[in-house]
Amino acid sequence: MYDDRRLTGGLGADGRDEAVGKEEAMQKETVYEAVGKEEAMQKEAMPEETVRGEAARKEMVLEEIGSEESVPGESPSERTKQKESMNRIPPLMNEGAEGKRAESVSRRNHKLEAISRDFGFLGTLSIAYGAAASFCLYYNPLGITVPLFVAVTYGVMFLVFKRMGTAIKKGSVYLAVLSFFIGLSTCFTSNMTVGYNMNRLALVLLFCIFVLHQFHQDNRWNIGKYVASIAIYLAQAIGMIYCPFVHGRQYIKSIKSRKYRNVLRLLAGMCAAVPAMVILCLLLGSADKVFQNILDVVLRKILDPVTIFLVLLQTGAWALAMYCLICSAWAGDISDDTADRRVCSPFAAISFMSMIAIIYVVFCAIQIVYLFMGKGSLPWGMTYSDYARQGFFQLLFVALLNLVMVLMCLKYCQENVLLNGVLLVISMCTYVMIASAIYRMLLYVGQYHLTFLRVLVLWFLAMMVILMAGVVALIFNHGFLLFRYCLVTVSVFYLGFAWMRPDYVIAKYNVEHGTGIDMFVLDDFSLLSADAAPAVLGIEDAEARNYLLNLYARQYNRVDGGSMSIRTCNFSALKARSLLNND
Repeated sequence: MYDDRRLTGGLGADGRDEAVGKEEAMQKETVYEAVGKEEAMQKEAMPEETVRGEAARKEMVLEEIGSEESVPGESPSERTKQKESMNRIPPLMNEGAEGKRAESVSRRNHKLEAISRDFGFLGTLSIAYGAAASFCLYYNPLGITVPLFVAVTYGVMFLVFKRMGTAIKKGSVYLAVLSFFIGLSTCFTSNMTVGYNMNRLALVLLFCIFVLHQFHQDNRWNIGKYVASIAIYLAQAIGMIYCPFVHGRQYIKSIKSRKYRNVLRLLAGMCAAVPAMVILCLLLGSADKVFQNILDVVLRKILDPVTIFLVLLQTGAWALAMYCLICSAWAGDISDDTADRRVCSPFAAISFMSMIAIIYVVFCAIQIVYLFMGKGSLPWGMTYSDYARQGFFQLLFVALLNLVMVLMCLKYCQENVLLNGVLLVISMCTYVMIASAIYRMLLYVGQYHLTFLRVLVLWFLAMMVILMAGVVALIFNHGFLLFRYCLVTVSVFYLGFAWMRPDYVIAKYNVEHGTGIDMFVLDDFSLLSADAAPAVLGIEDAEARNYLLNLYARQYNRVDGGSMSIRTCNFSALKARSLLNND
C-alpha cells in the first residue's frame, strides 16, 4: 500500500494539511451526495441512539399505515395526505446498496488521490514505457524486439509493485516467464496467425491474470469469476482514461520549486518552437535549392514527419494505456467474493442430465462398435472411410457443450451423489467423443493431408483430454482448483504450439506423404509462411522447390523492405533467405 507520508513529504506541513483536508472533504461529499446536505447535517447532529429510534419509528408507522384498513369517517384524501406526510421522514443514510456504492466510490477516490500524488514517478514511468513500446512494436509485428517489449512490460509492473509496497505473489513469476517465452517465440516464426494474432491474445490474457493475481485474493476464483474480472478490469481501465490528464494537471500545480518550474517552461518553449521550425524550413527551402536538398535528405532518412507523428502517437497511446491499467489495478472495484453459489436443487439437473446421458451412452456404443471395431452394417452405399470422415465438427461442438454443462451443474447445483454419478457418465462419454473426433480427423488427414486448421484442431483435442481430467477431479473434489489446473494446462500446450511452428510441421508431413507436386498442391504450399522453407527442400521437383523458396524469402519484405535490421530481425525469415541463397 502506498505510504501517505512518503507521497506528501515533498509538500511540507501546509501541503499535507491541505491534502488531508481535501481528502476528507472528498470522502464526505461522496458519502453525502445521495441524501442532500440538509439530511446529512441532521444525521451528524443526531446521536446514534436517536438515529436508530427514528428509523424504528418510521418503519413502525409506515407498516401501520400500510396494514390498517380504512378508518370509518376518514376520507380517502385525508388518508393520502397522512401517507405523504409520513413518507417525508428522512431516509437512513448508507443503507443497503446506496451505502455500499458510496463507500466504494470513496475508497476508489482515495486510492486515485494516492496515485495522483505519485504522478511524478508513475507518469514518468508510463511515458518511458510508451517510448520503449513504440520502439519495439512500430511496424514490427514479428521482430526480435517483441520479447524485449514483454520484458519491459513486466519490469515496469514489478517497479510499480515495489513502489506500492506490494509483495510479489507466488505464481506471478511463472506468468511473467511464460509470457516472455511466448513473446520470444514470435521472432522464431513468420506465421502471422500464430506469431501475431494468437500470441498477442495470449500475452494480453496472461498480463490481466498477472495483475489480478497480484491485487486480489484469487485462491478460490473459478473460470467464470476470472473471465468476468478480466472484462471488468479492462473496462475500468478504459473508464479511467481521464486520470493521466487530471493527475498531470494536479501534479504541475503542486510543483513549488522554481527549478522544476523552469524545466517545465523550457519544455513548453521547445514544443512551441517545433511548428515555427517547420514553417521556417519550408520558407528557407523554397528560397535556396542547396538548403532544400540538404533538408530533403534529412527529412527522408532521419526526420520523416509522418514517421515521427506516428511514433509519437503510438508512444502516447502506450503511455496512456499503462497509466490507466495501473489506475484500474490499484483503484478498481473488483470484488474478491467467492461465495458458494450451489443453491439450486439437484433434482432438475439430475433428470435433465440423465436423459442426455442415455443418448450419449447409446451414441458412444455405436462409436465403439462401428468406428473403432469396424463391425456392424453401415447404410447402403457408405464405406467405412466415408463414415469415419464425417461428423467431426459436430462431435467437437458436443464435447465443448458437455464441458460447459458439467461445469454449470457443479457450480450452481447442490452436491448430490446421484448427480455426481450422472456427470461422471457424461464426462466418460465425452472422452469417447473426443477419441472419435481424433480418429476421424486422423483418417481425414491421411486422405487429404495436413492444413493449419487440422493441426489446430488436433492440438485442441489433445488439450481437451487433459482439461476433462480436471473436470473429473472436480466432480470428486469440489475444492479442486480447476482454474489453476486449466491455466497451467493451456499455457503449457500453447507454449508448445507456438514453438512447434505449425507451418513447418504441415510442410514436412505433406512432403513426406505426398505423391507428387501438382498445381493444387503447389497452391497449398504457397499459403504457408516462411517457417515451411526448410521442409520444402525435400521436394524433388527443382522448379517447384525454387519457386516456393523465392516466395518464402520475399514474404517478410513487407515488414522490413528486404533489409532486415536489428529491430525487425526474424529468424524464420532469415533462415528462408539463407536457404534461397544456398540452394
